[in-house]
Amino acid sequence: MKHLEAFTLGKKFGHPEMNEDSLVIMPDLGYAVIDGVTDRNGTTYDGMLSGRFASRTVRRAVETFLLAQGRADAEHLHYRGPAELIAYLDGAIRAGYEANGALERAKDDWKLRGGCTVMLAFCFGDRLEVVAVGDSGARFNGTDLFQVLKPLDDVTSILRREAWRHFAGLGHDEAACDRFSAALTWQGTRYQQEGSPTADADALAQIEARALAACRARLPHVPEWELLELFHKGIAHGQGDFQNVTDRVLGYGGLDGFGVPDKYIETRSYRLADIESIELFSDGYFLPGEDFGVASWEKSFRYVEERDPNKIGDFLSTKGTTAAALTDDRSYLGVKLR
Repeated sequence: MKHLEAFTLGKKFGHPEMNEDSLVIMPDLGYAVIDGVTDRNGTTYDGMLSGRFASRTVRRAVETFLLAQGRADAEHLHYRGPAELIAYLDGAIRAGYEANGALERAKDDWKLRGGCTVMLAFCFGDRLEVVAVGDSGARFNGTDLFQVLKPLDDVTSILRREAWRHFAGLGHDEAACDRFSAALTWQGTRYQQEGSPTADADALAQIEARALAACRARLPHVPEWELLELFHKGIAHGQGDFQNVTDRVLGYGGLDGFGVPDKYIETRSYRLADIESIELFSDGYFLPGEDFGVASWEKSFRYVEERDPNKIGDFLSTKGTTAAALTDDRSYLGVKLR
């Protein structure tokens, strides 16, 4: 290793302990960025909200795996392919539920599960193996970008944008537009508080119609019933029904302790001799840096924030930056091998 740079920052101002991203930095062994899923209802394990718990649990499991490679006394943890590796990491979360006396509750209710993505790059003989689940990303040699984003986020982001536009058209200020659109995106159009502006039947009909038209144009292959289910239930009540399932077009993968289908495990393999730089990042970066290093990636971050802080334009997202928090936690890890 010739040079290494790393940076991580939680989204909530003044609360670094809420950062759900984790980094693994083990020179000559491997590196990882792990992004915990935002907790939906205040569930805690080991004194941490569920997303942070999942992220930290998988971080420890990755470190244990990397240290075990080549050791005769840890042969059971030797790398035998991506499916077995992901099963091991996922099993660490499951063991965490069990240690907290919550395995059956988490099994019966996905709302009580912790979850995370992982982007892991590690040395294996004369190769660099890359194994990933979820939407954290990687870039190799400054040009080879590897990131699998989930179309499901497009659906809830479009719903949020159309809600924002509706309430802005009624003359509401930016703070109110953010609050109303967040309520619809998070809780779903069928779970709104009676009497609130977001529960108005005419408003909901207009917002859903515009969001449906936009989703049809952007995702023409997705069945209408999947789109409407997400609209109606939102992230808090409906998104978990799409995780780690294979019979829905908008299905996606994530580590949550209860198995990841092979179709959601992404891999790459390179000759180590061909790799000059490794960059791993969480999806809090909406735009890669032009160059290697924290400074370049932070420059891209500032560009995004200046251009679209609310994330309803060029950098559409399920949430935007507010006075209390940035859009998301963000992490970057860059390694120059030569």
